[in-house]
Amino acid sequence: MDTLTKAEIDIALSARLPNCRVKCAVNPEGNLSVTVLAQGADQFTIANINRDKYHGESGINRLIREILDEMVMSRQSSKLSSTG
Repeated sequence: MDTLTKAEIDIALSARLPNCRVKCAVNPEGNLSVTVLAQGADQFTIANINRDKYHGESGINRLIREILDEMVMSRQSSKLSSTG
């Protein structure tokens, strides 16, 4: 992922998150921000991702796992705060 263009990253992440809308942005320093709009209108944004830490196919797969983990934690946190 460290050598992919913004469009290539959009395509790669969208293919692995088929039920979500994915939007990426690369800042001038080369860091990545990813916004995921999931079903049910849940929106998640992860900012300042250091692209140099995500090499090739395995890097994209690792980023997907991290995004999914963040989504799960965010949903759990939302459920806990709404019940407490």
